[in-house]
Amino acid sequence: MASFGVRLADVRQREEDIMRDIAIRLAIFGLGLAATPSLAQGVPGDSPLNGGDRVAAQADGIATPQVESLLLQAEQAARQGRLPLANELVERAEALALTRSTIAGTETTPVREGAVARMAEARAAIARRDGSAAAMLIADAASLSRAQGL
Repeated sequence: MASFGVRLADVRQREEDIMRDIAIRLAIFGLGLAATPSLAQGVPGDSPLNGGDRVAAQADGIATPQVESLLLQAEQAARQGRLPLANELVERAEALALTRSTIAGTETTPVREGAVARMAEARAAIARRDGSAAAMLIADAASLSRAQGL
């Protein structure tokens, strides 16, 4: 009978050890999941394409909801070497241009020319960190947007 008591105590100790092990593993797993969203967002840095929320907030403060004015501000930012801000402003101008009213039946046809094409080229120049080419392309996009009535 005494050996049965020892075995029962051993079983209980083993169960406690297993439960503690499971709790520790779940805690480590939970910490890993909690860290994942922040890792996926990246670290704001010098990349023109990853300016972070600071750049978006800055663009919110100076931007107006008109394609031409956004592009003029983007051109100025590119000339000043503020490429993350220029990129944000060009993206906003491009989004406005792409959400325009269209003739029925043409809404599924992508826009691959004119101001939108120049904006895409400007964003590519910004990604290459070529501020002067970006500023030139942004100015061209502003001119085309004015001509197209965007």
